[in-house]
Amino acid sequence: MKRLTIVIAKHKTLLLYLIAGGLTTLVNYTLYFLLMFLLNPDFDVVAMLREQSGSPALFNVVNTAAVTGSIVFAYFINKLMVFGTKCENTRALLREMLAFFASRGVTMLFEIGAGAFLVTLLRFPEFPAKLGITVVVILLNYLLSVKIVFKKKKQ
Repeated sequence: MKRLTIVIAKHKTLLLYLIAGGLTTLVNYTLYFLLMFLLNPDFDVVAMLREQSGSPALFNVVNTAAVTGSIVFAYFINKLMVFGTKCENTRALLREMLAFFASRGVTMLFEIGAGAFLVTLLRFPEFPAKLGITVVVILLNYLLSVKIVFKKKKQ
């Protein structure tokens, strides 16, 4: 038990990030399925696992909206729950927000571009393509968050 406590304490930020990342992914997929269901009356979740919905353009629009919504959610959960950064003034807060949204903008372009490439050009089934891309994006987002956005100031 003591060893587990030590491991948790040592990797607290990573563990919290994984939880926050899971919640952000849940927001992303919830928005994706909700929008896909609302905008496509013929949407079939089971069929989507093995084939395309028939509208790569709709996939690209819905995926972009879902990713955008999850990025906004991610900023707040990462700031409050994972990194707990304090900004001494409005300028520092805006700088942090700009760094976060710029870094997530880069991974968003990757996510949307990779999704469009896999689904539109290579005709991969939408959900497996989105799932694979999500894994890469979570890793990239963690590295950018730790190294650039929520970097701890040296005392």
